[in-house]
Amino acid sequence: MSQYPFRKEELERYSRQILLYGRAGQERLARAHVAVIGAGGLGSAFLPILAASGVGKISIWDGDTVERSNLGRQFLYLENEVGLQKAELAAQRLRALNPHIHVIAHAEHFTAAQAESLRDATLVFEGSDSLNTKFLLNDLALKQGFPLVISAVGNAQGHTMLICGQQTPCYRCLFEPIDENEIPRCATEGILSAFPAFVGAQAAHVAVRKLLEPELSGGLWIFEKSHCRSVSVKKRHGCICSDDAPQ
Repeated sequence: MSQYPFRKEELERYSRQILLYGRAGQERLARAHVAVIGAGGLGSAFLPILAASGVGKISIWDGDTVERSNLGRQFLYLENEVGLQKAELAAQRLRALNPHIHVIAHAEHFTAAQAESLRDATLVFEGSDSLNTKFLLNDLALKQGFPLVISAVGNAQGHTMLICGQQTPCYRCLFEPIDENEIPRCATEGILSAFPAFVGAQAAHVAVRKLLEPELSGGLWIFEKSHCRSVSVKKRHGCICSDDAPQ
């Protein structure tokens, strides 16, 4: 593979990362495609870090528009943008932040019908507020083999999970499907502005590390109001990611 044609200003922009991973590491980021499902509280923290890190292609999926109640924790959006599409606005912000990357906006919710669009994804981030979408991406990651970072956040606890194909436990090892109406929401439970940003930034750190260190294994990180912890997870007997899964 030929050397990636970085411009002088790009090498200066990424110079601190290059000190850690060399030019070859920065080339891995430049050639990567990360698909991001959800540009809300978690995505608002995740996306700018991804762009600033130099990920060459970012696809954003979100069908929501900006609501005024979002502005307290979704820092990509402005007061005068209430009512506009989040995906389009997020893409504009990232292009302004880093003009050397390619950003694609999909102003719609991700569904199974878009599964083929992930075929060339180097990594996928799922940060929506839909448990069904998290399970959908989990299953696609197992089937297609791409690394997946899933994050979720509530008013007292959040988590991030890195899933690396069939080699690691998956999201279904931890959670069972439930009625989405039973899931606590920010609109009813409340949330501190900093908490989604904290969890989203850690998820971005995991994602960038995975791109730079392909051998990085899966893991689970749990965040609470006063601390965070890394948790060892084992595959659940009979889960779809296990060798003994029902056929």
